[in-house]
Amino acid sequence: MPAEETQSSFERRAQARLHVQLPVQLQCKGEEQPRRAVLLDLSWGGALCQTKGMLPTNNQLVQLWLPWEQQDRIQIEAQLLRQKPGGGGQCLVALRFRRLSLTDHNRLERLLGRIREQDAANRTLEPQPLAAMIEVMIKTFDEWRAALVNIASGRLLISTPAAFMPGQSLGLRFNGVPQRARLNLRARVLTSEPKQNPDGTSAYLLTVEFEHLESALRNWTQWLLAQIPDEKGPLPSDYQYPPAVAIPAQIILAKDTRSALELGFPEAMNYLITAWGDAEAFDIVFRQLIFGESFTTETWTPEAWEELKFLQSLHEEAYGVSEGRRLMLRITGQEPF
Repeated sequence: MPAEETQSSFERRAQARLHVQLPVQLQCKGEEQPRRAVLLDLSWGGALCQTKGMLPTNNQLVQLWLPWEQQDRIQIEAQLLRQKPGGGGQCLVALRFRRLSLTDHNRLERLLGRIREQDAANRTLEPQPLAAMIEVMIKTFDEWRAALVNIASGRLLISTPAAFMPGQSLGLRFNGVPQRARLNLRARVLTSEPKQNPDGTSAYLLTVEFEHLESALRNWTQWLLAQIPDEKGPLPSDYQYPPAVAIPAQIILAKDTRSALELGFPEAMNYLITAWGDAEAFDIVFRQLIFGESFTTETWTPEAWEELKFLQSLHEEAYGVSEGRRLMLRITGQEPF
C-alpha cells in the first residue's frame, strides 16, 4: 500500500470527518481559472470534493477555496492524493491540506466547529476531536526566543509522552510567556523517535513541520520577539543561538473552550459588553478598541482579530448597522444588513 494511502487512512481514524455539501473552487497549477466543485467531507487535515471531470494529474498541488463570511474565502494549498471517476462524468477528489495562512487556519477551525454543531450524526455521540492537540510548555523568555527562531525556520523539535505517526497532522498550542503570545498552529509530524526519560518514563522526540506560509511564520515570530522584554540588552547581529533542544509538550485531553479574546484580551471583551444591544454605541466602542490609544491593530493576535470581526458581524445581524458604518459599507460597495 502506498505511504500516502496508509497515512490518509490513519488520519481518517484520528480526525473527525464532517459530512457537508458546500460549493467550493479548485485550481490546479497551470489553469487560468478555478473550477467549480462540491465539498462532501471536511476534516482538519483534508477534504473530499466532487468535480465535473478529472483533474489533470495526481500528486500535484491544488488551491482550494472554501466559502466564509460575507465575501471572504478560506484559501488552502492542498495535495491531490487520489481521484476516482464516477457516473455522469463526475469525479471524487481526495485532498490533503499542506499550507494555510494563520488567518485561514483560524477560519478553518471555526468552520469545522460550526459544521460539527449542525451535523445531526454527532448530536447523540461523543464528538471526535478535530485533531490531536499538543500543548508546548515554554517557561522562560530565553526559551521563547529560541523556540521562536525555530518556528520561523518552519520546524520544531518537541518531546511528548505519546507516539505519533509520521505524516500525521497535529494542532500545536504554545502556552507560556508573554500572555498575548498564545500561538495555535498546525504542523505535520516528520519523524518520531522513542526515548527514555531520566525518571524511567517513556517519551517520544517529534520533529514537526508547520503547515503555514513561511513568510507568515517569520512575520508572526518577529512581532512576538519584539514583545519579549530584553533584560540583557539587544543581541549582536551575528549572535548564534544554541542548538535546538526538544521542548516538553503534553497532550490536550479537553480543549480550552475560552476564546482568544477571553484568554488574551479580557478587557476588550468587558468593554464590548457595555455596548451590546445598541448599534450606535457598539460601533463607537468597536472603533475605540481598534483605533484607540489602548489598542492598535498590531497588538491583536490573528485568532482575536477574527473573533472581533465575527462579533461585529453577529451584532450587526442581530441589532442592525450604525449610520456611520452603513455609510462606509456604501462607499466600499458592500450591502449593509
